[in-house]
Amino acid sequence: MSEEFDVTPRRGIAIDDTVDSIEDLTPNPSRARRGHGRAKIGKGAVAAVMAGALAAGTLFAYAFAARDSSEPAMSSIGAEAAVPAAALEAAQQGFANRAADVSRNVVRDGLSEEAADANARQRAEAIGQAADDALQAEVSDTALERERLMDADLQLVNQQAEKLKKEAEEAARRLEEAKKIAAASGFKTSGMSSNDVANLTAKGGSMPVKSGFRVGAGFGQRGIWARYHTGQDFPAPTGTPVYAVASGVVLSPTAAGWAGTNVVIQHKPGATLYAHLSRRTVKAGQTVKAGDLIGYVGNTGRSFGSHLHFEYYKNGTTPGDVYQASNPMTFLRSLGVNG
Repeated sequence: MSEEFDVTPRRGIAIDDTVDSIEDLTPNPSRARRGHGRAKIGKGAVAAVMAGALAAGTLFAYAFAARDSSEPAMSSIGAEAAVPAAALEAAQQGFANRAADVSRNVVRDGLSEEAADANARQRAEAIGQAADDALQAEVSDTALERERLMDADLQLVNQQAEKLKKEAEEAARRLEEAKKIAAASGFKTSGMSSNDVANLTAKGGSMPVKSGFRVGAGFGQRGIWARYHTGQDFPAPTGTPVYAVASGVVLSPTAAGWAGTNVVIQHKPGATLYAHLSRRTVKAGQTVKAGDLIGYVGNTGRSFGSHLHFEYYKNGTTPGDVYQASNPMTFLRSLGVNG
């Protein structure tokens, strides 16, 4: 024991000498401060290492003591070890709660998006239904209005019927006379020129429009018309030339307002009507042959756009009395025209 006490003073002396020598080696104050900072950092690191070692030692002691023990683990664990376990449990619970919150948020967001989509679809369906209802009401109102206007036009046609009948009879007489003149060369009659005879005896047929058009609504088609479509439409730009489809005599235009600017031509088997013109180039009493210019496409009268509305009336009916009209394409085919 005495030898051990003799050793201790010698160690103390050595430490004092070392401290003196360190102080001699630090003449620069800034270096001393940096050394002091490193010393502080070193002490913190040492403290952390020691704390870790104590915790590890405690856990090791607990494991060694509990190896043969039948008591619950928490009964033999020290206070220092219980704190990390509680912290671990709290952390686990915190993460579990957070995961549950995240899951609920995801579900909630998904439900919100689905509800928004459903609401958007319902709004779109409601708007679409409202638009359909409005369109249906507008079409219904338009049809009723067109029916009323057409009835008014038919009254005008009836008032004009007698005049057109007389003109048609005169045209038929001229057509027959022209035929006789052509058969008996040199036969002369008052009011009939050679040009009229040539026009009225010419054969063949022509399309009412020859270029820059397309075939539109046909005869008998149902839609926005008052009852049904009473002719054949040829949509074309305004100003597109319109031609007589066969030889005949020009009658007075129909007084029906729906037709706008129009031309009526009496042929041997019946009459044709060319409606919605922008301008006509012939007048009542004039003779024409197939392919002669009679006017230009327009958008006059009750029209939905620039087009020619072409109708055909058999003998005994009144041009413009639309529900007496026949399929004009059938008449064109009888002339050898396949439009």
